[in-house]
Amino acid sequence: MKTQTKERAQIIYSMLEQIQQNHHVSEEQMNKLTEVAQLLKEDVEIGKKTSGVLDDLTEFGEKALQLSSEQQLNDFIQQEEQKIEEYYDHFKMLFNENQS
Repeated sequence: MKTQTKERAQIIYSMLEQIQQNHHVSEEQMNKLTEVAQLLKEDVEIGKKTSGVLDDLTEFGEKALQLSSEQQLNDFIQQEEQKIEEYYDHFKMLFNENQS
C-alpha cells in the first residue's frame, strides 16, 4: 500500500475509532472524514470491498453534514452506531491484513 493511501486509511480508522468511543462528532470532523473518504476512494490501490465501504462512508458523511445542528448530527451518529462500528471494523481488518 502506498504511503499516502495508508495515511488516508489511518486517518479514517482513527476518526471512526474516536467517534465510536465518544459517540460525538463535530461538523468539522465529519467534513474531514467525508473528504478523506472521497480522496481514498479515488486511489487505485483500494480493493472493491474497501471501495464499497468508502462509497457508503461518503454517503453517510454527506447525509450527516446536511443536518442543521451539531445536536442533530450527534443524534444521527448515535442512531447509526452500528454502521460506524462496521466501517471501523473494516478498516481494522484492512490494517491487520497489511501487517501480516
